[in-house]
Amino acid sequence: MTILPRSLEKGRAFKRKLAEGQAVSGAWSTLGSPEAACLMAAAGLDYILVDLEHGRGGLDGLAAQVQALAAFDTAVMVRLPDHDAGNVKRCLDLGANCLLVPQVDTPATALAILDAALFPTDGHRGVAVGAIQAANWGYEADSYFAHANDALTVLVQIESPTAVENLNDILAIGRLDGIFVGPNDLSASMGLFRQYDHPAFREAFDQVFDATLTAGKVFGALPAPGLAVQDLVGRGAQVVPAGSDQSMLRSGAQGLITELQMTRGAP
Repeated sequence: MTILPRSLEKGRAFKRKLAEGQAVSGAWSTLGSPEAACLMAAAGLDYILVDLEHGRGGLDGLAAQVQALAAFDTAVMVRLPDHDAGNVKRCLDLGANCLLVPQVDTPATALAILDAALFPTDGHRGVAVGAIQAANWGYEADSYFAHANDALTVLVQIESPTAVENLNDILAIGRLDGIFVGPNDLSASMGLFRQYDHPAFREAFDQVFDATLTAGKVFGALPAPGLAVQDLVGRGAQVVPAGSDQSMLRSGAQGLITELQMTRGAP
């Protein structure tokens, strides 16, 4: 009987949910705090999205969060800080179940990420399974190597007009699991920052949305005004991370102040 490392159990379960067409629940981890990640995971989220592009914590923070979340069924999705093959390798070695890759404008970029993320012979990911956290610190080295590629989910972000132009070629990459749209970056790159109701932005957004679903791949997006979670999921989006550790703390603090002001009769 094959014993899988915890990282692969979680990766397989997450990928299965997506394959079954489920809309998975998730939130951003931006503060790099394992305690905050556990507080969110304990609510029953399907994934925690650790943001290494704009969030705090770095690789050490990711390692601590993966370890803290091992007791939960919640998968660990990681937004990469860049396209560096070394960062891809290290995030996976630490136990990431899903990679979210920012600013993918061309199929060549997507293929390079996949090449760095997959063990030979599917790719050229470096092999250190006898020592890494993702392989239960080497205790399950052989099963990790044998099954890591199949348990990994890779999503790329479409965030520019160039990426939209190259969308069909990106979607043609068989091993790519799906597309994620960042409305802030896409609108900004179009010169329409946060003009989510602008016809040109909506046309581009809808083009990516529809083409992704037609290709049979996972679609995800950050919710925004006019792009509510319920509407996105109703159209077929599966990955819509709604909220973060930071936003939840901020809204909670603001709520306390509002409640006190109402109690005191403040204007």
